[in-house]
Amino acid sequence: MSRFQPLSRRAALALAAGSLALLAAPHAALAQSSAEPIRIGVLVPLSGGGGAYGAGMADAAKKAAEYINTEAGGVLNGRKLEIVIEDDESNPTAGVAATRKLLEVSKVSAIVGLWSSAVAMAVKPLTIEKGIPLLVTGSGDEVTQGDNKGLVWRFQATGRDWGQVFARAVAKDGARKASLLVLQTPFTLSMVQPFVNEFKKGGGEILDIVYYNPNQPSYRAEVEKVFAKNPDAVFLPSYLPDLSAVTREVYRGGFTSRIYANSSAADAEGAFVKNVGKAVAEGIHHVQSIPPKDSTAYKTFASRAGIAPNTLSIFPSNVWDEISVLALAIEKSGSADPKVFAKSILQVANGVGTKVENPVDGLKALRAGKAVAYSGAGSQFTFTPTGDQLNREFGHFVIRNGVNELVDVLK
Repeated sequence: MSRFQPLSRRAALALAAGSLALLAAPHAALAQSSAEPIRIGVLVPLSGGGGAYGAGMADAAKKAAEYINTEAGGVLNGRKLEIVIEDDESNPTAGVAATRKLLEVSKVSAIVGLWSSAVAMAVKPLTIEKGIPLLVTGSGDEVTQGDNKGLVWRFQATGRDWGQVFARAVAKDGARKASLLVLQTPFTLSMVQPFVNEFKKGGGEILDIVYYNPNQPSYRAEVEKVFAKNPDAVFLPSYLPDLSAVTREVYRGGFTSRIYANSSAADAEGAFVKNVGKAVAEGIHHVQSIPPKDSTAYKTFASRAGIAPNTLSIFPSNVWDEISVLALAIEKSGSADPKVFAKSILQVANGVGTKVENPVDGLKALRAGKAVAYSGAGSQFTFTPTGDQLNREFGHFVIRNGVNELVDVLK
């Protein structure tokens, strides 16, 4: 009796069908892969010194992706954008750990957000090594310095620009003598020399520059050294926790020099006034790069992100632009490969084609074979070749009776 039985017709057909399925499997897998979502990492401070801003930034990223996915069908013939959020804790060490997770576990194609310049500088080597675009909101000048291989783009003004604008605001208010009390971080330090140079150029005198560290147990010695000389103005580049502590010391000491701080510390979505109370906050000046709130781009963002009318949503609008520019660059390049679509970022932002003020219109124009120039919700910017934004406007605010009042717009 033979050890092998001949196959029945039914068995032979089943085997043939199985073979065909195996042959087709690689093609099916390829088709599934090409339809997979494109993951975008969102690295924001949900805790720590920038914790007041992270949730709004993350929500803006989700709303931008949702808008693109529902109204434009995603990118590249139906591929959806998927947002993956991680907390950097406003801390470089935590930021590096979160970035590794985004790159190695989530396999993201780009990372956006990065409110803290210190975090951005810590994670930049990791993303450059992987060839992943990094779209940041931090202002420290060093973030875009060096050979970034066309992968690092800043959606905010530089610290250099901030410093010069602060000096003009202080001088415009009539101050002739100024001192600086400066937190030691990359962002705040980058403003010091530009402020000094601009203030002196206008005929002003710098009385003192004093530096302090984050999380000091007391700031009394630094406050007394700076304010005892009675400068007309004190420039105080800072973060929310230390500004809160410093201004309490100033109030207790009865000092009257005008204080000028960055809005990311002196506003912080209302957290500063809540921290220190109306009496301590009264009369403090703060300056912030502001979005073009009357533009179609900003109105579209505000509507889709659920932002109240006439509200200046600063960092979330920047993140909305980061997601928008990525979507347009992916569509323009025809590729989801980060090393390929990164080369199209400058083309869709600085393009000579049709001006578009939202990503959906931009995607439709690109699919019609048109060139586009994206005009953002956070700023109607253009980029330098090294990744910095030009043409940003700054709002000068004063806190009066616990409310931020816009008193001037500066460039």
